[in-house]
Amino acid sequence: MKHLHIVLLVALFTAPVLVCYADPPVSDDPSNDAGHRFLLQTWDGDSYWNSTLKYRGRSASEPLAQYTQRMLEEMIDEEAAAHVDALSYCLFTAFWSDLPDSKLTDLFPWRPAGLDDAGIDPLQVLMDRCHHHNMKFIADIRMNDRHGVPPNGIMKEHPEWELFGGAWDYAFDGVRQAMLDFTKEVLDTYDVDGIEYDYMRWCHMFQRGEGAKHTHLLNEFMRKSRKLVDEATARRGCERIVLGVRVPQLMGECDHLGFDVATWIKEGLVDYVVPSEFFHTDTNMKTEDFVKLTEGTDCKVYPAIHNQISMDGPNEHYKLMNQANFRAAAQNFYAFGADGISPYNYQRGWGRRFAAEVRASSYACYMWPAALGWLRELRDPREIAEQDRHYLFYALHKKKQTVGGYPSDENIYLNAGNEVLEGSRRFRMAEDMSDTRLRATMQFKVLGLTDPGGRSNIRSAGDRLGIRINGAEVPPEYITIVYDKHRDDFRNGQSVFEGDPLPEFHEYVIDLNWETTGRKQPLVFGDNELAVRLLPAEAKAKGVVSIEELECYVYVRK
Repeated sequence: MKHLHIVLLVALFTAPVLVCYADPPVSDDPSNDAGHRFLLQTWDGDSYWNSTLKYRGRSASEPLAQYTQRMLEEMIDEEAAAHVDALSYCLFTAFWSDLPDSKLTDLFPWRPAGLDDAGIDPLQVLMDRCHHHNMKFIADIRMNDRHGVPPNGIMKEHPEWELFGGAWDYAFDGVRQAMLDFTKEVLDTYDVDGIEYDYMRWCHMFQRGEGAKHTHLLNEFMRKSRKLVDEATARRGCERIVLGVRVPQLMGECDHLGFDVATWIKEGLVDYVVPSEFFHTDTNMKTEDFVKLTEGTDCKVYPAIHNQISMDGPNEHYKLMNQANFRAAAQNFYAFGADGISPYNYQRGWGRRFAAEVRASSYACYMWPAALGWLRELRDPREIAEQDRHYLFYALHKKKQTVGGYPSDENIYLNAGNEVLEGSRRFRMAEDMSDTRLRATMQFKVLGLTDPGGRSNIRSAGDRLGIRINGAEVPPEYITIVYDKHRDDFRNGQSVFEGDPLPEFHEYVIDLNWETTGRKQPLVFGDNELAVRLLPAEAKAKGVVSIEELECYVYVRK
């Protein structure tokens, strides 16, 4: 039966806005889902329910414990309506946990209101509701969260184990054993369907630069973890309890940090791997690097998707991925072998329900539960192929490194001090542009070009760029250039609400449909190359010209 979701938005001095979205019809025939990929949703505990349906701005119409339990169950109901296959719930971070009887951790200070006083276990509520909907419940364990909290649980007794930023050094036997002991507590206390080790919070298990030499320690830790999980499976007589890991999306970074993913897969230690950036969706991720490792095994690959558009503060909460952006990322992941996707921190899509300090101006508060409907679409590559895709190729961490210490800025920088003023970058699009239904447009922003003056044609004055895509020169008649000139009464670059704050810039817009010129369509399936050369107006160029925020929009004609 189709469900209709209705949201009423009322703004001051404006008429109410009624927003409706409908679940697509679903057949009772199991073959209806034959082509779907696995959807592993990761919940960030308190951040998720506080930003969804919980306490701020609400009044309970019944006893608090019953109200809270009902709200938690309704949240799982919405996940089930989106056809989420498994919920990975964060129940451990920095030796705080959701286990009331843990001998190793302190209890989370942000527990759902009213349940503890009524003797109701929120973990059991969530797990039971997941199982009611035939969803898997996976215990997510953050391996070294560094949110700057003081030592908790057993770590208060061992300051000598501290690493940095509130993390703990896995070079110590005691740290690894404490994590194994907590994993056993979870398995002994709850009928979870799996354990997920979130190594992305926050990547470093050892002193900086010492990860590779300690690889053997994490390998042995993972073997002992597998043994615990298998023993729990045998004890419960249930289907295999899974063990998954969330790791950096760059294989070199995994090696640098001591994450021997190849061994973990080859030895059957892990059932799934989630390649992930720390806070952003990396549309350029080389999914196949992980897929190749799983050949001949049962291990699955579920690349992560995040709401943030691959830039750090101050704008990280302002501009978020939209549905077409998610489609583009999923298109790339599936085309190179991904078995599913794993949303992370997805609650930022409806952050306006939570608090002004996580104000997501790109999404309004009504995006709960509408944004979950996006996930439902992303499960099916066939559905994605019929919809427009908007690819984003932004610097993941502009002029900085990943949390794990790797470079991640793929912008092009043309330095006037260099003899050759040319540069290039890779961008991945799993698109067959020989399909006559597809049309594509590219755009990027350029900082540092000289002002052509007034509103004159930019080709007649000022610096210019020569542009090639996969070696093919872009015809000038297919390039539109818009100058975002500084004017007090007009525009002044790009604001924090539009993306990464930028000064005034030139925006290049390129139509990539060249049939009338007799030229071959330049885009290829998979990895493409954008190359630019600076043609300065003066004999000697000055400063640095940067090419940033590359985007490609693929339109599907019906």
